[in-house]
Amino acid sequence: MVLLKKIFLIIVLLIVLSIKPPTCYAQDIPVPTGRFAIGHQRFEWTDSSRSEILAANNGKRQVVADVWYPGVPSDKAPTAYLDTLPINRAFGEKGLRSLLGVQGAALVRSTGVHTHAYENARFADRLQPAPVIFFSHGMGMITQLYTTQIEDLVSHGYIVVALSHPYDAWIVPFSDGSQVLFETKHRKAAGNTEEQHITYENKRVEWWAADIRFALNQLMVMNKRKDSAVRFAGHMDLGKVGAMGHSIGGRAAARACQLDARLKSCADQDGVANMQPFFLNPDGSGMKQRFLLFERDRNATLSETDAASMNMTLAELNALVTRFRNAKEAALAATGGSYKVLLRFDSSSHMSFSDLPLLQAKDRTEVAAAKRVLEVTCRYTREFFDMTLRRIQAPLYQTNKRLNYIDLVKRYPSKGDMLRN
Repeated sequence: MVLLKKIFLIIVLLIVLSIKPPTCYAQDIPVPTGRFAIGHQRFEWTDSSRSEILAANNGKRQVVADVWYPGVPSDKAPTAYLDTLPINRAFGEKGLRSLLGVQGAALVRSTGVHTHAYENARFADRLQPAPVIFFSHGMGMITQLYTTQIEDLVSHGYIVVALSHPYDAWIVPFSDGSQVLFETKHRKAAGNTEEQHITYENKRVEWWAADIRFALNQLMVMNKRKDSAVRFAGHMDLGKVGAMGHSIGGRAAARACQLDARLKSCADQDGVANMQPFFLNPDGSGMKQRFLLFERDRNATLSETDAASMNMTLAELNALVTRFRNAKEAALAATGGSYKVLLRFDSSSHMSFSDLPLLQAKDRTEVAAAKRVLEVTCRYTREFFDMTLRRIQAPLYQTNKRLNYIDLVKRYPSKGDMLRN
């Protein structure tokens, strides 16, 4: 009888293990490195000055803002990493897998990913008004997949306003149950060539930049009203505002800086078109703000095969790349002072600025590598804003110290600096 019970328990255990999601290997997003707890609130705003050109009814432009802010610790459960219900409604069971992959979807569905933020937490006691940073996701992405970077900034005393850009995010759910999905009709109609693709995305960059500027207007109103329901109202230092983003979101942040002097510094994470993080204005000017281009650049020797794939001779391709590289250097020189930081190409991917590599890791080695790269990207990004918004020490930029996975840190002085020298 005892033997039969043991056999039964073993069978039950095997069944449980067979249906259990893949091993998580401590895939919780990294613990923020700063001293502040984290609060979170979500807002839906309508910009009455802009009609939504991608909407069937041409209604007014809507923007969703997830705001993370320094808060007071709570005994409540942390905010969920990702609300999967709207995704299920829009795409069915396969929807989450199409965004996160099989491993990442299983991990999120098993609630194996936890944030460190608390919904509607009280603002941090005795904290001086905090600098504000706007964040824009990559094309076809969602804000929540950048939680590690956002939480780490907030833990060091920043308020981060992460915008969801409707029709360009993978999905944007609204509180009334409606949702806006990634738009493909207009994108496909714009053409299939690389130049046509860039032309279309440049138009979207203008919309995203306008979203950032509109959101800043909203914050200015909220800060004056000091509504107690808005936990961070009255606690924002709107004289110290930055913008950042990943991929096309980085380009949008740069464009917003070109258009709006209220933004004091800008960081672009691996967002370039024709190798440029932003295009110079018609008069040849760039931006007056401090700027960070944090990218992966393969910088490999081009081959005849590369040229043939583009229907060019090798000489023509080399000339084109040289022209693009010169244009990038000209853009970085046309700022209030900028930095270029290169993340090691072979040890990272375009998505290494997000949580995706961590969620999709298949073993402990991949988990460790994803966390280490995230740690490095968080540190260089935060120290850039420490230096440009708070005017405090940033050893990674002000000394020769360089963390692993970083191949280059190059400074471009402002024109004023060069004239003084």
